[in-house]
Amino acid sequence: MAELRRTTSSPQVESQKGDRRIFGPTTAVHLLHSQATISSRIYENYDQRYQHTWEVSKTGDGVISVQKPTAEEQQSAHPKPIDLRLERDVVEKLLNAYFLEIAPLLPVITQAEFLASPSPPPILLYSMCLVAASRREVPQTVFDSMRFAVNSVIKAEDVLSTASIVNVQALLILSMVGDSHSQFVPNALSALWLRLGTAIRMAQDLGLHRAESVKQNIELRRRLWGACVICDRWTSLTYGHPYMIDVQDCDARLPSSGDPHDLYMDELVRLSVILGRVLKTIYSPSGLMFTTDEMLYNLLNDIEAWKANLPENLQFRGPDTPRNAGLLHLLYSCVSMIFWRVFMRISYTCPAHLKFGLTVENWSTLVQLTGDSIEWLDTHERMYDVWLLVAYAATSCSLVQYHTWARRQDVEAANKLRKLRDCVRRWEGSISPDHMSARRKTAEIIALLYEATQGTPLPVDTPPVLNPTGGVTGNKPLGGLEYKKDPSRPGGGVFIAHGDARKEKYEGVPEGTIINSDDEREGARGGRAPSMVTITPLPSSGGGRGSAISYPNMNPALNYMTSQTPGSVQVLNVLDEPQASNTLEQFAMADVGLLEGIPGGMFDWGQWESFFARFNPDSGGNGGSGFQRQMQQSQGARGNAEVAPQQTHTTPQQQSTQEQQ
Repeated sequence: MAELRRTTSSPQVESQKGDRRIFGPTTAVHLLHSQATISSRIYENYDQRYQHTWEVSKTGDGVISVQKPTAEEQQSAHPKPIDLRLERDVVEKLLNAYFLEIAPLLPVITQAEFLASPSPPPILLYSMCLVAASRREVPQTVFDSMRFAVNSVIKAEDVLSTASIVNVQALLILSMVGDSHSQFVPNALSALWLRLGTAIRMAQDLGLHRAESVKQNIELRRRLWGACVICDRWTSLTYGHPYMIDVQDCDARLPSSGDPHDLYMDELVRLSVILGRVLKTIYSPSGLMFTTDEMLYNLLNDIEAWKANLPENLQFRGPDTPRNAGLLHLLYSCVSMIFWRVFMRISYTCPAHLKFGLTVENWSTLVQLTGDSIEWLDTHERMYDVWLLVAYAATSCSLVQYHTWARRQDVEAANKLRKLRDCVRRWEGSISPDHMSARRKTAEIIALLYEATQGTPLPVDTPPVLNPTGGVTGNKPLGGLEYKKDPSRPGGGVFIAHGDARKEKYEGVPEGTIINSDDEREGARGGRAPSMVTITPLPSSGGGRGSAISYPNMNPALNYMTSQTPGSVQVLNVLDEPQASNTLEQFAMADVGLLEGIPGGMFDWGQWESFFARFNPDSGGNGGSGFQRQMQQSQGARGNAEVAPQQTHTTPQQQSTQEQQ
């Protein structure tokens, strides 16, 4: 303990420095840092400017943290004087702009509902004006005045502690723009996250998540809960944090109430629910550890079915597509990118029990989707002005285009990046350098990605960059791969290994051999999957034989993996022994119901007890637990046979190339 005290700062010292926040694996800055082909020198100055700190373990796992400014630093910034006068004509123009340009995107309140009140609440009025003032043509002084007014009302009227429909509406509107909450970027982003969480808790307190729990204002309540789901999912994606709403706890109906002319919000809610499934399936702390190929294929089918089933008036028709339909296409492109990202196997290796992968057709479709979205946003560039999820989705599209350029040296992809960079620069050029700083962070990432396509590429870093999610490991950067298009497959092609790439990874392979994606992922060898993390259980509470063990993780599923083997265990590999590459697949066939009946909540202790009881039935001590018996049966089925490594030789028409994955 003495050594620990010497190496740990006191709480007083840490508080004087300011608390640190973290960004999760789906934030734009984490997406940038986990690009295996971009040297950290590209974003070194960017990290210093926004006080980002990131550390990578040997396996590539890690998070990005940011230093929040202390009170003294904020006071020393000497903010500009704020004009507290809010002229009536300015307020009227902002309100008209809100209903014309912003309310249709996230219809928290309609114009008719607003005008029905003879004296609108100040927090709602000022919130609407503030978000409307974030548009590029509004002077910064107006935005600053509105922000001061909003934050003053929040404090004076104790908005964050009073559950009401009006307060939920105001906080949801404010969640659209990060800079609404503070002029200091870290504070602004943190306050947005906290205030959105407060809005969702208020909505639950008011029963908005239950179907017709209150028999009045039913249409408004449905629409407001739909907005909660949308903001919850997309803000969580933007921050890389867990979302709050479990839709299994809700039975509220979709917002449109069956009106065929108001289906946009229905579809946005549906897409947001699918996004939540992607985040939980792929980007939770356990990553892909418990995910199966069937789960991934079902999720992919639902993503594609959403697009196929869009109403006629919401289908994408090119750059001139109307605002709401175009926005849905942009967000769909973003969901697709987030889903496919970890299966780009040149940069990353997924857990060995997964055979799911990205095909030539999948990748070509994704490149086309994101390219079309960039063209649409270039035509409707004012969409970038307000909602922060539009900026995030644009960044996700730029990452797909950058990856295409990095793998194929595709000139068209670099042109798309330049077009998006120029589109964002036009917005930047219309505001002062110290205005809209939170959104400028995203704009700078788009510019950095384009710059990375220009000039001689910098050497790729070692150790590896951040992994995109738990259970996924980064491959060693390896140059010497030249991409050649395959005319027989539109969008497809092969890599030809030269120099070090051939010597280090493909030595001994006859020239002309085509290695498909499964060979690359499995490394043409059997053997254990690389471990994601090593967990060491805490000492037993009693210290004696048979005493209960205090497991270190709040997540019972992770502790369950720990409990199977005393001491230090490989979480990713449930059979910690030399094995063939299909061992986990065989085990899954032997126990297809392993996770059947898993409780929906972390703290449902009674359900967890019932869930684990079937693995440890009272068997008189003769046969061990049911789980152990199934493991023995699985191992017995395998016998002592070894699977000889094989190399797959395919034609260009048959192979699913590494590059697209």
